[in-house]
Order: sequence, then C-alpha cells, then structure tokens
Amino acid sequence: MELKNIKKVGIIGVGFMGGSLALALKKSFSNFEIIGHARSDKAFRRLKKAKVLDRIERSDKRIAKESDILILATPVSVIINLLKRINPFLKKGAIVFDLGSTKEEIEKAAEKNLPKEVSFVGCHPFCGSEKKGVEEARGSLYQGSLCFITSTNKSSYLVERIWKKIGSKVVRATPAGHDRVVCFVSHLPHLACFSLINTIPAKYLEFSSSGFRDLTRIASSSSGLWTDIFLTNAAKIIENIDKHKKHLNEFRDLIAKGDRQKLKKLIKKANKRRDKLS
Repeated sequence: MELKNIKKVGIIGVGFMGGSLALALKKSFSNFEIIGHARSDKAFRRLKKAKVLDRIERSDKRIAKESDILILATPVSVIINLLKRINPFLKKGAIVFDLGSTKEEIEKAAEKNLPKEVSFVGCHPFCGSEKKGVEEARGSLYQGSLCFITSTNKSSYLVERIWKKIGSKVVRATPAGHDRVVCFVSHLPHLACFSLINTIPAKYLEFSSSGFRDLTRIASSSSGLWTDIFLTNAAKIIENIDKHKKHLNEFRDLIAKGDRQKLKKLIKKANKRRDKLS
C-alpha cells in the first residue's frame, strides 16, 4: 500500500492519545478521512463536541471493514481483545497499528489473531500526559516526540513515514527490547510515584511544595491504563522493583550509619546522571 492510496483511517479509542493523533493526521494528510469509534451515546456526544474527527461511528466492526489503516489507541488489554474481535471484519490489505505502552504481548496477539492479508505494526509514541479524555487532545502532541516501532514488515516503513510526517522521531526496537527500555524510564518511575504518594499520610499532603507536585504529577495517571501496563510487563517491572529496592536500601544503610561522605558521593552520582538529561 502507498500513502497516496490511503483514504480512510479508523481510530478505536479516541481519548487523549487517539484524539491528538486524529488532529495531527488531519493537519498532515488532507486526503485521509478520519473515522472514530464511539462506544456509547455519551461518547458520541463528547466526540462530536471535540471536533477531532471527520466521522463518528458506533460500530467498531464497520470501522474495521472500511479502514485502510486501523489505529488501536486503547489500554493494552483492550488492544489484545480487539485484535481477536476485529479479525473477521478487516479489509484485505489493511494495516493495523497500535499505540500500546508494552509491545511483547500485543505483537504475540497480533501474530496469532490477524489474517495474513492484514499487516500489523507495533507502535508506541513515547509521549503523553496524566491528562485524560478527548477534550484534552492537541494536534502538536507528537511533534518532536519519540515513537517506537517494533515490527519489521514492509508496512512498518509506510507507518514510519506517517509518524515522521506528523513530527515524530522514529526509533526501531524489538518488542522485548522496547519493553526493557520503557520499563526503566517510564514504568518504574510511574510505579515509584504511585508508591510515594501512598506512603505519605494524607493529612501532610496539603503542605506539598511545587517541587513535590512536579515530582509526583504522573501519580494522577489512569489506574486502568497503568494496571494493564504493569501486568503485561510483569517480569521486567518486578526485576526493576528489586533493583530500585536495592538502591533505596543503599541510601537507608548509609543514613543509618551516619556515613556522610558515602551518602554525599551517592547523591553526587545521581546529580551527574540527571544533569546529562537535556
């Protein structure tokens, strides 16, 4: 399939990420008709008000039948179920890609469930926000952001062109390699923030500084989304929790011993690593 032959792009999961992608695609590809799925009357009204789509459909099956490209922008467990559900309805030659935050389980489900005449491309745009809902969607979200692509078929290069056209920087990785990297730089930090907030007595939170609020902003992220992410990357997240505990215990032991020099050295090591970030 060539970009010039793509007429209809369907999106299932038109929330913050899916809605932002719809806006970005509309701006960059005037020949695309962007069709979105509304799972309820309430969702239909919200999508109509948001004005991020060219057309809204209540049937995900109908969207699957029409779409040259079908985008799955839902939580990981929903993506896996959708790959089973939409199987019989996809157009021959269609491309399906997802925005899921873990890739191994999704790639396995796609390989198992999608027909041979349909190409699957695993994607993870590495951006986002603790904000939720299509009302927060913005077309500039993907500009300058990283997007992982974890498939190597011919269609993956067409999808890469789409991401680059809307301003993303594409990084290619294996599904396992992707899940290992993002576990360190995304999954573990989210888990640490959830844990930190739960550690602090609620009565003390009113005294929070702006620095504390900045640090824990991501603790407002979706419980359903992050439960899916943790459980579909369980082995790696458990391994990283254990590594994090080791480093926390290192701080604990030095504080308990009153070892000023080693504690200062450990903090300086963290300073040096953080200062390398742009």
